[in-house]
Amino acid sequence: MERGPEEVVLRAVRLPEDMPGLFDRIEAFGPARLGCGDASCRIEVDARWRRVPAPARRLALVAADSPQCSPARLEADPRRWARGFALEMLSPRGAVWRRLQFHDVRGQTVLTLEWRSPVPTLAWESLLACGSEGLAWAAPTGFDAHPVAGVPVDPAWRQGCDIEVLHQILNEARLQRLALQAEVGGEAARLQVGFMPEQVALCMRRRRLTVRGEARVWQLDEMRLTRLELVGHASARGLHQRLELGGPGGELLARLGPAAGADRGDPCGWRLALQQALN
Repeated sequence: MERGPEEVVLRAVRLPEDMPGLFDRIEAFGPARLGCGDASCRIEVDARWRRVPAPARRLALVAADSPQCSPARLEADPRRWARGFALEMLSPRGAVWRRLQFHDVRGQTVLTLEWRSPVPTLAWESLLACGSEGLAWAAPTGFDAHPVAGVPVDPAWRQGCDIEVLHQILNEARLQRLALQAEVGGEAARLQVGFMPEQVALCMRRRRLTVRGEARVWQLDEMRLTRLELVGHASARGLHQRLELGGPGGELLARLGPAAGADRGDPCGWRLALQQALN
């Protein structure tokens, strides 16, 4: 959801680093398009978002109107955000879109919330009043990130895959109408989305893979995809198999596997799709 070449910034207000209650008012603004990830791998979901309880100093949003078979949940650590902006954009068709946009210390956009339908004017102006005017788009610097401790889980095994495997698996899931679950993002913001692929398209000129589902769009830049592995993790229910996508810096871009608890989140169907693609 980066700013397109025909979009014009009408107004930009930089948000303070500590803005209590900002996300408490998100649901009142109406349905928004939430985007998570960077230019390498990004998912966008249209929904009405609301805040839910999360560990101290962390943020969790869920799609309030999301179908039960297609949950969407954002978990983020605002301490890893360097800059935030409230933007008013003029779309190519002349409409005014409003957007919250957050960057990490490298200047990468890690999270966006965009409203393409009118939002309550008083609520938006109240939000802008908390910030400071300015249209400068300098890369953020000087932000002290706080690492989050975690326990790594060693996979039972890894198997390298070809990029064509990903195309084939996604198309097989579309044909079988399998519900999948994708995780995109990093420690600053990670979005977990359940979806059923309805369209899988590859733009040969840009080498960009686009997967569309109900109110969901997943875009992947294949030129920046350097690792695709089938990974097996042991669980109480047996071996859990997922695809892991890695970027040029060794970072984890995304995980893909069967949706948990969904009507069509069939692990047998998922394993069959993997078997057909890998053999």
